[in-house]
Amino acid sequence: MVFRVFRQYEAIIIENEDRQLLGLARSVDRSITSYLQQFSRDLEHTLRRDGLTEAEVEFREKGEDSRLIQQMEESILADHPLTYDMLCMDGGTILYSSRGKTDYTFPPDAGLDGSVSIRPCVDGSGNIYLSFVKTIQDDLQYAVLVELTAFYQAVAGNLIAGTQDRILLLDAGGRALLYQTEEGIQAVLVEDSQGETVNPDELDALLSCQSSEDQVSLFYKAKATEGTKGYTARMVAIPASGNNGVFSVGASLNYETIKHPIHMSTIRLTAYSSMIVVGILLLAGTLLLMARRSARAQQEVLLLRERNLALEEVTKKSQALAHHQRLEIIGALTSSIAHEFNNLLTPIMGYSILVLEKLPPDAEETYDNVLEIYEASRKAKTIISRLSDLSRKNTPLTFQYVSPDDLVLRVLEIAAPAKPPKVRVDSKLQCRHLWVHGNEIQLSQMLLNLVLNAYQAMEANGGTLTVTTQQEEDAICFHVADTGPGIAPELLESIFEPFFTTKERGKGTGLGLAIVQQVVKEHQGTVSVHSEVGHGTTFIVRLPLPTEEDGTDDNCIS
Repeated sequence: MVFRVFRQYEAIIIENEDRQLLGLARSVDRSITSYLQQFSRDLEHTLRRDGLTEAEVEFREKGEDSRLIQQMEESILADHPLTYDMLCMDGGTILYSSRGKTDYTFPPDAGLDGSVSIRPCVDGSGNIYLSFVKTIQDDLQYAVLVELTAFYQAVAGNLIAGTQDRILLLDAGGRALLYQTEEGIQAVLVEDSQGETVNPDELDALLSCQSSEDQVSLFYKAKATEGTKGYTARMVAIPASGNNGVFSVGASLNYETIKHPIHMSTIRLTAYSSMIVVGILLLAGTLLLMARRSARAQQEVLLLRERNLALEEVTKKSQALAHHQRLEIIGALTSSIAHEFNNLLTPIMGYSILVLEKLPPDAEETYDNVLEIYEASRKAKTIISRLSDLSRKNTPLTFQYVSPDDLVLRVLEIAAPAKPPKVRVDSKLQCRHLWVHGNEIQLSQMLLNLVLNAYQAMEANGGTLTVTTQQEEDAICFHVADTGPGIAPELLESIFEPFFTTKERGKGTGLGLAIVQQVVKEHQGTVSVHSEVGHGTTFIVRLPLPTEEDGTDDNCIS
């Protein structure tokens, strides 16, 4: 049973590692796609320049190529850090090379064809480059060559550390292979790669992925190198087709570092289980012998069992009481540490915004990463604030007179950045000359939670959010209605419970409606919900109108 459990656990570990490797491979694929699109756009932009058109006419009519060469040298691609060489060709003959080389060959069926053809090319010394070729009329072609090792460093060099966990790139034609070794990044032809640094299983996995046009996952035995032992590796590969179109991407890791702790835990647990079984057998034999020798001893054993059961019951109650006390302590500590966490999160969010503002327009991946930092910090700050509010007990609140209509307008303005594009907002404010007596911050948080919940409910299919204020007898009523999917009847009784949420993991903490209910109770009001599946949800908050006594005290103890 122990081995079966650990085997299932190992399968789960493999599945998780495959997901991580697949995510790493897709991240590299996105970087490759971004660079390919950038070079293609820059090349097409260069070829649309008016001066280049005139230089082409001069070349065709007079055979003069000086202006053509000048236009190439003054293009934005000439200064790109990854650009190795720029070519101008006529019918396959190289007319101009910024490095003065004319021994390049361009193998067919080895890349991505289109308005700009992208494929590896090889010079006379066997060095491999990535070429971007644009053909215009009369067989005149322009090409930009990118050094593959520099290209690999740009798209994958910073994602891995060491050489046992690595990323491999294979071009769509199965000719050029990129990978990292202890000596650095290598770019080799596939027929020349059967050395010590490339495992045949790695290469076979990439070639199989390329031919089947489907994702491949497998184990293989990595070769031993000088100073290191052989190890079992895990690889996940995605094909070029359907992705960046030029390179298949393989990501591998040393699985021994994961498998060894699992196997050691299995051995230890088996040994400990055997010792426990032997001990239980010895204890059972001893008890049986004692039972045979003396009936009195048997009665004492029965008495001890009864006392043990009573002690277990007392222990359970003590543990339950201790758990309750720990929860109270956690609640007391939450408010004290929330301020410290906010002090740490505030500079993270601030510097994230500064970085986002200073990033160049083409740093899309860096922009996304910094934005992830900012969003994670903001979510953490929101969770801390909600936990602090939820755990607050017997804390003095400052109450004042608040305009319901102004409160709604401020909340809708604050929530405007979170409004989905397909959602329309209507407000029907009918309490212009009325007031509620309460804490403005808590009331704003209450309405903000209801508005954000409505936005999230209508995020996928859109709809209308309607916020209404009106007087009903001796109370001010806030109606927050959406036209979203509604709430199932069996869930309505639980929606105000702390940490209860129907949102998918990572999109909700389950604290929003609990805080809404808490704020309403502290203001001696009521909150109710009406929902129908497929026809939206309406939250109704009733707060009492202020009385003469409300004006005598500025502070109210909740």
